[in-house]
Amino acid sequence: MSYNIIIEEFDSNITGYVDQLKEKIKDITFDSSLSVSFIISDHLDSKSLFNEKKQGVYLFELNLESGSLIGTKKSTQIKNFAEDWTKKKNNSFFSSSIIKKRLLHRKDYNEQWLPLYIGKSKDLHKRIREHIELSPLKNTYAMKLKHRANLHGLEFRVSTIELDVKNYDFIVPYVERSLREEYHPLIGKQ
Repeated sequence: MSYNIIIEEFDSNITGYVDQLKEKIKDITFDSSLSVSFIISDHLDSKSLFNEKKQGVYLFELNLESGSLIGTKKSTQIKNFAEDWTKKKNNSFFSSSIIKKRLLHRKDYNEQWLPLYIGKSKDLHKRIREHIELSPLKNTYAMKLKHRANLHGLEFRVSTIELDVKNYDFIVPYVERSLREEYHPLIGKQ
């Protein structure tokens, strides 16, 4: 059997599984009742909150009713948050960017929790800690929340979906992308 036939058969099998997953993907959601909430400050100990070894996907959200977000309307708060985020990003800060087309989805947004970032990792809690604690001098892309003084006092929450699967590299990127299309997080990959 030539390698082309093997690859084509493998591709056909994967296509069938992807089609099955597409039908079921709407049933995969983040359960906010299991989320972990915290307020950003210099004293936040993220290791005490996130200290298990799991793999899967995670969602960071911002409580629009917390802290000192500027603006009376939530759409104004989101716009001002995005502008502040972008200023820090342009100040030699290796960090994920605001996705402008997703910002447009938030014109009439009126929910308490704003989806900020969706990601995946084979070590969820370590990656979540990086988003909170990582130094702005590190080249690793992360939100680096603790090092953004303008975010101190704001409440965030993180929800996870554990995906303990052998074929992580095939399955989890598809789940992550599908959740991103569902939640439209403000920051991260397009």
